[in-house]
Amino acid sequence: MRKILSLVLALVLATSLVFVLVSCDNTSDLEGTAAIVAEASKMSLAELEAAAKAEMEASNDTFKVVGLTSVLKKAGDAFKAKYDWIGDKMDVNNSYKDYALLQALETAGTSYFADYALVQDVRSIAAFDGDLLHNFVPSDYEELGLSEADTKPLKGIYFNKLFYTNTNFENVTGKNLYNIWQLAGSEADADHLGLVSFQPATTEQINMSFLLSCEAEENQQRIKDAYKKYYNKEWSSDTYVSAGQQWVTEFIANISRWHSSDGTAMKETQLKNDWTAGYVDYGAFAKMKDAVGKNYAIADIEGAEENDPILSGLVGEKGVNAMDTVKWDWEIEGFNGFMYAMCSQIVNNAKHPYTACLYARFLLTLDAYESSVYNKDLPKPDGSTASKVNQYGYYAPASNSITYAKGDWTRDQHIAKEIVENYEYLKTVRITQVNRILGLIASNDKAE
Repeated sequence: MRKILSLVLALVLATSLVFVLVSCDNTSDLEGTAAIVAEASKMSLAELEAAAKAEMEASNDTFKVVGLTSVLKKAGDAFKAKYDWIGDKMDVNNSYKDYALLQALETAGTSYFADYALVQDVRSIAAFDGDLLHNFVPSDYEELGLSEADTKPLKGIYFNKLFYTNTNFENVTGKNLYNIWQLAGSEADADHLGLVSFQPATTEQINMSFLLSCEAEENQQRIKDAYKKYYNKEWSSDTYVSAGQQWVTEFIANISRWHSSDGTAMKETQLKNDWTAGYVDYGAFAKMKDAVGKNYAIADIEGAEENDPILSGLVGEKGVNAMDTVKWDWEIEGFNGFMYAMCSQIVNNAKHPYTACLYARFLLTLDAYESSVYNKDLPKPDGSTASKVNQYGYYAPASNSITYAKGDWTRDQHIAKEIVENYEYLKTVRITQVNRILGLIASNDKAE
């Protein structure tokens, strides 16, 4: 708990900053990188390619890309293959955690740090005072299949976090997860679920955006509808300003474990710790790719017996695959989780701003997406083994021509079932609202 309290303070300080995206509508007063990005936003693809080529050929420096996803490296390789004039003058650092990237970006106010950044959580974009990041919008974004809403800020790739359990959950608890209010309220409520694992919003910034988004006006009706179905009465309160605020308050109080890694929760916790416990985890669906490569012998699974009726049916050549034990596709009244995006941003004082804009556009193409996200090891819808399919938890913002892994929902189906990140709302969130949630997290002294 001391660690969480110290991280609460750090997040308070980080959240007290304010940043406004540079608009490309009025460019007359722009200078430096901002002016170049605004100009690039008016260029045709051919013009942008020519400007980037000339820029790189005249440069003795490396084109630098930063962020936090392996997609950047794979897309970088495809980018270099398409534009051979890049040569070996490209460096991708995809190891930046949220706060490390935010801190490093501060140097971009006065000096060169990088050219392009893929920033997780739009509140991070709104966390800077000044023009440290610049928003490029491809002139042909509609032809790429991108909506105008996905240009402000420019989406690079969609991700989501979901509530999930293990395939033994119903046997352990005698319950199903069918309504978000099962994760709030009290033990006196019918079908209440008291074992919830969540990565604290003090260490996982996107989880704060999820909790804040549950309090957005646009999401209140679905939360109130879920309340009515669960409690069989209309929502009303003299204590809370919205149904979402009540749900967030009671959900945080109901958390019984703070897990430090969504990846560990997905590939290990479901088997080794929770098989006979009945936990509901909230975590990154993209971590299913980690579960794909994790296998267990039944004897190594805590609490499981050799003749376990479920596990016995899941044993393959390498044992029980972790992915097969994850139960995520619930039909949950209210929402299944949170859909958000990592956004393409051009870094202030970039040495290669045209190339950064071209790379941001390239990420939106189907070729770039397939080369960086598709995976041959995931189950195919048709049972084939030769083809590649989309990884769980990754969704292209500019294309619906995606071959999804067996059992996955499409991007639009996920969006319909989940709370969706809204930059226009999140950039207006006041520090008092954030502090309230931080206080709730700090006051939960029952969670492990």
